[in-house]
Amino acid sequence: MITGLNIPWGMVFINDSLVLIAEKSGDVILGNVYTGSKEVLFKVPNAVVYGQGGLMDIRLHPFFNQNKLVYFTYTKQVSGLYTTAVGRAIYENKSFKNFQEIFVAEMLSNSGVHFGSRLIFDGKGHFYLGLGDRGNMQQSQNTKNHMGCILRLQEDGSVPSDNPFVTNPDFLPEIWTNGHRNIQGMAINPITGELWAHEHGPQGGDEINVIKKGLNYGWPLATYGQQYGGGKIADPSYPGTEQPIHYWTPSIAPCGMAFITSNRYPGWSGHLLIGALAGQHLNKTSFQGSTLSSEWRYFQGEGRIRNVVESTDGWIYFSDESNGILYKLVPKI
Repeated sequence: MITGLNIPWGMVFINDSLVLIAEKSGDVILGNVYTGSKEVLFKVPNAVVYGQGGLMDIRLHPFFNQNKLVYFTYTKQVSGLYTTAVGRAIYENKSFKNFQEIFVAEMLSNSGVHFGSRLIFDGKGHFYLGLGDRGNMQQSQNTKNHMGCILRLQEDGSVPSDNPFVTNPDFLPEIWTNGHRNIQGMAINPITGELWAHEHGPQGGDEINVIKKGLNYGWPLATYGQQYGGGKIADPSYPGTEQPIHYWTPSIAPCGMAFITSNRYPGWSGHLLIGALAGQHLNKTSFQGSTLSSEWRYFQGEGRIRNVVESTDGWIYFSDESNGILYKLVPKI
């Protein structure tokens, strides 16, 4: 539907035809899936390209039609080191104004890997932010920083009073869960209302997890993956940590995540779609509760699928960063 994109990391539809696309470079593109046109509208302040980092996710506030707020996650440089930040701006008449940086994660490092980052709203006044371990696996169990955590924040970036660790001096108060490696997909299950997330394993061990308040998801105490080039990291389970509901070995490098809620695709409502970077395909899974019942892989070898979203009118779109293309998924007739 749209071509010539430069590593389209995040995307969100503002109506049936218009989509905002976050390119890794920091540019925010307005694309029209009816005409194929695109134009650069905005350069996110403070967003820098560094290794795997850059401008990453983009989301609309749940009441966007009223307040016009758009949220961004991006890599930011602080005192010569790098971290992940969240900003927001008002979008009106094809322009952005009043940009405000509302949160900067405590995960400063000179590493260029594992920034995360996905952001999703719960519709109850909060958003969740998925972060990576910055390439230092032991930090996912260090709760005095934000590495390898999912954070829960109020919509202005402040800490909710009912977060699980707000009174625990051994945890930063923003932490919702810890023990993650590198989260690049989050979605709210439309049936249960639960937060689901996937993360990259090392060599094998990519995971899908159902995220629950205050739990430890194990990395690197437990993993189904191994060291790059071979070698054990840990057993698949560890006391006091959660097991994934599904894992991939070998890795597919999951990225982007969307539940199908429309009836555009007969028999697919409720199924989960995930992009695959290393796997270079669109992955569809079906679960009965939290038990996998089927998995299919579409468009094998097409390219590195960075994101997948459902549009306002129920169509599925996915981005291929290898070729700079935004595709629309249409059933065969």
